[in-house]
Amino acid sequence: MTPMQTPGQIQNSQPPRPSGRGRSRRGPMVLVGASVRAAAESARMAGFSPIAVDHYGDRETLAAALRWYRLDDFLDSGQPRPLDCTVPEPAPIAIVGGLQGGYGWIGPTRLPFFGASPEQFLTCDRPEFLSDLAARAAVRFPETRCSGAAIRGWLVKRRGSSGGLGVSYSAGVGDIPENTILQRPVRGRICGASFFGLGDRAILLGVCRLLKKRIGPHPFVFAGAVGPIPLNAALVESLRRLGNALCCVSPLLGPFNIDVVLHHDAVTLLEVNPRWSASMELVERAWGAAWDEPCSMFDGSADWIRRLEQVPPGRADARPWNHAFVKRVLFARSDRRVVAADFDRQGGGAAHWVWKDVPQRPTDVRRHEPLATLIAPLQRMSLRQAFRVMV
Repeated sequence: MTPMQTPGQIQNSQPPRPSGRGRSRRGPMVLVGASVRAAAESARMAGFSPIAVDHYGDRETLAAALRWYRLDDFLDSGQPRPLDCTVPEPAPIAIVGGLQGGYGWIGPTRLPFFGASPEQFLTCDRPEFLSDLAARAAVRFPETRCSGAAIRGWLVKRRGSSGGLGVSYSAGVGDIPENTILQRPVRGRICGASFFGLGDRAILLGVCRLLKKRIGPHPFVFAGAVGPIPLNAALVESLRRLGNALCCVSPLLGPFNIDVVLHHDAVTLLEVNPRWSASMELVERAWGAAWDEPCSMFDGSADWIRRLEQVPPGRADARPWNHAFVKRVLFARSDRRVVAADFDRQGGGAAHWVWKDVPQRPTDVRRHEPLATLIAPLQRMSLRQAFRVMV
């Protein structure tokens, strides 16, 4: 996930080939986000030809994408450049990652949206919408304030931020800043629930424990995930109600994520991401291991309904949570230059771990910036081992 100093567009020498059993070409799809690597790999697996638009253009993104464009080329000109110019034919736009400046610049566009539109993103970011959604699903929602005096020890959340970079603890001085909310902290495990929307209802596909890292004043920077994790029946039912409630008030087709806090049998809603989310590649890998076939969050609804309703032949005990993975984002401890060979010589092979988000070319990285991402089967690498990996 390290930025590259490259031209705005990179054309791969050969178009990506869809993998999987019986996968057919489904045409191009434009993926937009801060980092779209995992979503691009997933879309390619589902038969799409991804056109990637992000900040990094790392090695794995370029391998998965038909074309890559630098996101800043659309935003830095003062007047945002429409995405229409990236695609010579109608292709859906999928917003697959958080953007600090929001999503309004993407529309209006002649291109259709795969999943949620920018308007739905704005709706899902409103505290009053989230509070009402929690009430509909009979789950908890933290006490939240949008104005008034700051309260020491509460969380200050900048609206529209992502990856935990907009969350810090309040010092209790002055008023709540504009475009932020103040929220009472909640005790429990922070988790991401992955859903597949069917329009007016949702399928719960897995829940991952989110890993956080403190960087400066930000104690909740996304640092990876572990999962999917097994949950008791009460938690599963609450999460299903939450996913269904969202689809009832804001119909969604395709993958979406809801971040929650789990404490005993209680579920507290934190935020809704009506899009692909970073922990989903672990859920995909777990389903793929259980079914012994490639599984993509961009597969059709019929594929996911089949997987839920049937048990893999000869594997009556096969369940996704029996195949947990760990994903760890590695951050630089100091300013340094990074080359791909730093990671290649530490590769663990298919049976151990793989590196993702590796810079395409030698890159200067500042302290606390992300270097790359490690993914491994949890049974092959303990969390302690994963956090000891160094480059």
